Amino acid sequence: MKSAADIWICNVCRSINPLKSNRCYRCHTPIQIAAAKPEELSVHQAPREAHTEPVGTYRSSESLAVLVTVGAVAFILAGFLALWTTYTVNDVRVTDSRAAADALFQQRFLFLIPAPVIGVLALLAYAAWIRRAVVNVPALGLGFASVSPTWAFVEPLIPGFNLYSIPARIAEVIQKLGGHLYATALIGLAWIFLVGPAVVLVYVARFTRFLGTGAELLRVTSIGAIVVFVFQALALALMLVVLWQVEKLLRAKAASVGTAKAATATAEAR
Repeated sequence: MKSAADIWICNVCRSINPLKSNRCYRCHTPIQIAAAKPEELSVHQAPREAHTEPVGTYRSSESLAVLVTVGAVAFILAGFLALWTTYTVNDVRVTDSRAAADALFQQRFLFLIPAPVIGVLALLAYAAWIRRAVVNVPALGLGFASVSPTWAFVEPLIPGFNLYSIPARIAEVIQKLGGHLYATALIGLAWIFLVGPAVVLVYVARFTRFLGTGAELLRVTSIGAIVVFVFQALALALMLVVLWQVEKLLRAKAASVGTAKAATATAEAR
């Protein structure tokens, strides 16, 4: 059984948290802000849903959003170049000879390099952007995200896990900002475009492998990869639309907070 020395109580939502937890499990307020002793809490004071006092300084994330946009567009173009190069090499391998395909591959090998490099840079730009967005949420008095800014930067860089973390974190920021009419639906559609066609291609390739020839499998995978990437490019485009919707919400909230502060300062001056 845990003693009082092993726990801390959140002064925002009154949740009981283990001492090893640095954030409230319910409202996500950091321990430095929310930790309180039982005798410090009034039974007559109702719990709040979130810490509504601004914490930190708001900094615009628009320049990072521009970098993400440029990086995503460049990645799409570089990705199509790499996939077309792969398709032409495989087509020569099927219709001509292995030696001719190897020679063509050596000539066009450099076309394959930009896509992964640009992809990593674009992902880093996005990680920096979502980190700034997570920092701006408490700076605007909207409570805290379910993860720290550091983890918000790290989680998009984890392969596989980022398929969950990227849409989940953007959706959380949108919810903190008051929601948007169709942004959540666009996130869901983008996720379907990103994952669905890839799953279909895996099953088609397996079917072709068992019932077709090696040449047919090579051609199916080459063409299928291009088709899948078309859908993934659409998914990226949809997520860019959502990203700029978040930017719009952040600017609007920052403007309203600034107006409220100015009105308060004027009232106090009087």
